[in-house]
Amino acid sequence: MKLEPIIQALERANDSVSSYLDVETGEVRSITEEEVDLAEDPQTVIEELPDWQREAVKLAWSIQEQEGKRYLTYLTSSTSTSGPSWIASPKHGKTHGCGMISMTAFAVQGPSAYSNAYLRNTTLWDAWNRFKQVELRQMAIHWCEENGIAFRQL
Repeated sequence: MKLEPIIQALERANDSVSSYLDVETGEVRSITEEEVDLAEDPQTVIEELPDWQREAVKLAWSIQEQEGKRYLTYLTSSTSTSGPSWIASPKHGKTHGCGMISMTAFAVQGPSAYSNAYLRNTTLWDAWNRFKQVELRQMAIHWCEENGIAFRQL
């Protein structure tokens, strides 16, 4: 299993998208909250959905039926990089040589585009991205180890 798809899914994680590892194919599959809701709704008529959504709802059904067997979930809002949990935890209090992570945490997590624009216009942007990539990689490695998934770091 390549580590990069897991890292990319972690980077995209948010409250409305969940990602799963298909242990049969090694693919990372993502579904939205809306697709899960449609799959759970007994009123959903699959033939009435647009083609692109039909496939996603079928995937949601499959994931619901086989979660923990064929599909392993590993991305939730608590592991998302959009939330404060991985920045604020004592384990992640290290700075990776940045020296300003606590100062940038608010800017990155701020409620508006202004905070990200501020970071992009400072020298902190590159340091923040280096820090984030190191943390995402560590989160992905930890998840693989916890779930007995052999991975390649290439």
